[in-house]
Amino acid sequence: MTVLTGPHSAADEYADLEIGLHRRDAVTWTVELRFSLPRTDAETQLDVSGPLLAHIDPRELDAIDDDEEYGAALGAGLLGPEVWAAVRTAVATSQSQGVRLRVRLVMGSSAAALHGLRWETLRSPIDRSTLLTNENVLFSRYLSSQDWRPVGVRPRGDLKALAVVAGPSDLDSIEAGRPLAPVRVEEELDRAREGLGSLSLTTLPGAGAPTAANLLDHVRRGVDVLYLVCHGYVVRDEPVLLLVDDDGHAAPLLGSELISQLRDLSRLPRLVFLASCQSAGAGADRCSEDAGVLAALGPRLAEVGVPAVVAMQGNITMATSAAFTRAFFDSLDEDGLVDRAMAVARAAVRERPDWWVPALFMRLKSGRLWYEPGTAPGGERFDKWPSLVTDFEVGMCTPVIGFGIAEALLGTRQEIAMDWAQSYRYPMAPHNRESLPQVAQYLAVNQNQRFPALQFMSHLRRTVVERYRDDLPADLLREDASLEDLLAAAWEARHRREEVEPFSVLAQLPAPVYITTLNSRLLANALRKAGRTPEVELCRWHEEADWPESVFEREPGYRPTPERPLVFHLLGTFDEPESLVLTEDDFFDFLIGVTRNQDLVPKVVRRRLSDSALMFLGFGLDEWDFRVLYRSLMNSEGGRRRAQYTHVAVQLDPEEGATIDAGRARRYLETYFSSARVSLYWGSTEHFVKELQGAWSGRR
Repeated sequence: MTVLTGPHSAADEYADLEIGLHRRDAVTWTVELRFSLPRTDAETQLDVSGPLLAHIDPRELDAIDDDEEYGAALGAGLLGPEVWAAVRTAVATSQSQGVRLRVRLVMGSSAAALHGLRWETLRSPIDRSTLLTNENVLFSRYLSSQDWRPVGVRPRGDLKALAVVAGPSDLDSIEAGRPLAPVRVEEELDRAREGLGSLSLTTLPGAGAPTAANLLDHVRRGVDVLYLVCHGYVVRDEPVLLLVDDDGHAAPLLGSELISQLRDLSRLPRLVFLASCQSAGAGADRCSEDAGVLAALGPRLAEVGVPAVVAMQGNITMATSAAFTRAFFDSLDEDGLVDRAMAVARAAVRERPDWWVPALFMRLKSGRLWYEPGTAPGGERFDKWPSLVTDFEVGMCTPVIGFGIAEALLGTRQEIAMDWAQSYRYPMAPHNRESLPQVAQYLAVNQNQRFPALQFMSHLRRTVVERYRDDLPADLLREDASLEDLLAAAWEARHRREEVEPFSVLAQLPAPVYITTLNSRLLANALRKAGRTPEVELCRWHEEADWPESVFEREPGYRPTPERPLVFHLLGTFDEPESLVLTEDDFFDFLIGVTRNQDLVPKVVRRRLSDSALMFLGFGLDEWDFRVLYRSLMNSEGGRRRAQYTHVAVQLDPEEGATIDAGRARRYLETYFSSARVSLYWGSTEHFVKELQGAWSGRR
């Protein structure tokens, strides 16, 4: 299956072909095909009529020993005339567009029996050629997951890896159904160091014994790549991993127990690489003898939330394993695309008889494990620093700041929502469990209207105390202590430890107006610490609150300046609980209020939104505060003046989903900004702020 033969730079985009399989009877399966091209959100119709069927008998395939015959039989069963014609159409369309093809095999819950098939051996029903050894075809077994934790993309420089190589001293005591050869621990660790050399690597043994407890402890503390080498065998149809205890003796760990332990962790590895142990003997053809039993863990790890799993689905020689592993991690280091790394590595060993053994189980549609800060997935670098700095120098750039700027200090709103959903038995759709406004709305109805705001502040109090207890004065640990005072003390502690801190960097910029949806007064504190005198103003979005005096009432002639800037809180502050915009109803009321009465937003703020460059920090495209901000403010008057500016700098936190597509994110924003030119910085708030500080400090 040839898709593209040009240079890699000519094909940084991918067409998507999804092949879904669902059980009809023991040997008949319904086939669903979905095909889409890049730069469009719509599916491309394939010319098929009627239901598509595959005829696959797993028992008959299991009886075939020859890998070529196996792949041909699998191809004949899956790729009947209509399915094959549709697949060829997808390939031809991809070729005509000059893009590579990403193929995802999706097995529905009724098709679990197909997980054990050797799909990588798939061959053409016409000429029996291999279909998945071309590095321009990115193939994975795609699995959905009931785990709704967001799959964030990590910055490349921050990645951590854990290599675990378990070599028990008493293998003779284990009844595995076959002799277990001693594990060559140092040889396996050297291979791990070679493959993972670009990451911050911890090894077990090294930092501790390769016990289950140590493995889980390191994963709990944060590991992006878990590289695991150990013997595996089956007991009563259950895969078993053979680790060690503190004395180096064999310590079997049931696969189900590992899955259960991982399910309870707040953060999982982004990639689990299950390598096979080699048998006794010498030479490059030394081979594993576990028949790939640990590959059965691949689907289960993906289902509990691990984004990508590489496992060996059969016996593999040392030569193939070494070449595949080296090519895989070299490619992964290049661009962070795990399915492309898999394709490159498979192509590197396609002349070997066991080329098909490595398999990829994945729940990432984009395939991306890490990103380069400031670089979009297509390689486009953010290059607007000179104009951004100039706009600040002449007082014509307005920072618009979201909750995300304080997540390192306070945690994420998704974490709060999921905690509430579990604690209060949120009954709605699972994918809404990480939406704070939706879960808060449930609490407001199920408890009372004040309950979400009180719980929100209580949760933040607990989080800050847990994280910064040793840095906080005793009087702030009391339940009646001011939340704002507590946050200020925690911020001071973090500021002392960090070379670059977002609020301090923002306070250095001579902006006369700051607009924020963050409910804390941390920005005003940072401005005061920088020697400026900020005025704090709240959006009075409803009439029932006892609002504090406005600076515009107290001083009608007040005009914001860099020395005396205005900090405008759109969604309320913690020290005025009735001002908080938290539930769905709150957001709707806010939107209705500011739409009917634009004077709820001071004229000077409206003018800045329409007649200055805007720099957004700490927002997600799908978050309520971002959407409400745009609907209520960006569509107000002043679009023509806004279009005069050369750019609007927008920072986004990359996550698996729509925002992982830089082109789609740009089109989404350009729709909101009308004719304004939009530049995206691809990276986290922390990296954006570091580069911003460097650009500002380095100005002439």
